[in-house]
Amino acid sequence: PQFIDLGLFSVRTFTALIAAATLVGLALLVAAARRRGEPPLRWLDAGLGGLAGGVIGARLLHVLLNLAYFKDHAAEALSLRAGGLSAHGALYGALLGVWLAARWRRVPFRAVADVLALLWPLGMIAVWAGCLAASCGYGAEVRTLADFPAWAVGETADIYGTLAPRYNTQQFGLWLGAGLLILAGLLTLAGWLRGYRLWLILALSAAGLFVLGFFRGDGAPGRLPNLTWDQALDLSVIVLSVVG
Repeated sequence: PQFIDLGLFSVRTFTALIAAATLVGLALLVAAARRRGEPPLRWLDAGLGGLAGGVIGARLLHVLLNLAYFKDHAAEALSLRAGGLSAHGALYGALLGVWLAARWRRVPFRAVADVLALLWPLGMIAVWAGCLAASCGYGAEVRTLADFPAWAVGETADIYGTLAPRYNTQQFGLWLGAGLLILAGLLTLAGWLRGYRLWLILALSAAGLFVLGFFRGDGAPGRLPNLTWDQALDLSVIVLSVVG
């Protein structure tokens, strides 16, 4: 459903899932701090810094990618209620916010990053599940469902409510997020790649989303030939991950 009924009021499913993932993420940071015997509030502040940076970065990049619209609607640029957030902007803003807050609160960034390695795929699951409800991230149209296996395509709607046979991109995104969450969980349990898990997870997620971009029907063309802006930004995340 597009909305979740809470009795006195209802909330968009997309918003509720993102909020739930955020609360779980903050709880994991506090738990990690306690396991290390460090003040939990410092780690919580690092998480809140990432949350603030993520919101700012998500809106800022969305505005930059849609300058043609916001030149004529400047008053909407700072209004989150007007809609429009960039996942890549959220990632870059969150990383910067966590890094700054961690330095301020004297929290080891690499240790926090290991927790973020779990949070990123959890956020992916929340976003793609939310897109199932909100019809965002929909797949490109195909000629007929009979040409593809049942798991690959379905009769789904775009953001305008138009039903058509399309690739199941939302499910693909969910499967990708679930696989990365399992991988991050196994690395955490085994204690492998401490300090590097986040960069591995980000690189794999960006590579997967880059491929997924060829099957989406909602991407705006980017500056690179035959690529959308999302795919171009996926490449930038891969570069960032290698540097990290």
